[in-house]
Amino acid sequence: MKVYVVGFMGAGKTTIGRELAARIEAPFFDLDEMVESSEQMTIKDIFAAHGEPYFRKRERDILRATRYLERGVVATGGGTFTFEENIQFIQSEGLSVYLSAPYSLLRARVGEKAAERPMFRDDVVAHELFQSRIRFYRMSDMTVDIREEETPGEIAERIVLEMPKRFLAGGRA
Repeated sequence: MKVYVVGFMGAGKTTIGRELAARIEAPFFDLDEMVESSEQMTIKDIFAAHGEPYFRKRERDILRATRYLERGVVATGGGTFTFEENIQFIQSEGLSVYLSAPYSLLRARVGEKAAERPMFRDDVVAHELFQSRIRFYRMSDMTVDIREEETPGEIAERIVLEMPKRFLAGGRA
């Protein structure tokens, strides 16, 4: 059983993914952290030194390595689920869960950290990117609307309650 958490920057993929993994008693993996670890540099530095195509290739390669996991929750990068081959891979390997949040909430969450995110430096460009990615995110197996007043734990619990039971077979029933 593998669950891939997808969505735009600031949706809470890592935070909610960790909570979800704890609730279903599965290991947690963050795709961005795995890329940074393998490259020994931040994503911002990877973009600066090698460009986006190189980053996307490394991201894809590390995503493919999750096929060897028996179970786990994988927080993907904001752009991971916007490439056809990644979408097909994720859908063949496990359950995709889209964390859907309004752009205004995402922008507020990213806030001052926008400079650290290569794809979120300009608000107009980031909003256009958000709009262009929604159609891909909606291909997910499950969509969970993020409510500002909910804690990550409450959102993770809602995911567990809405997940197809076959995905919970290896963990908590």
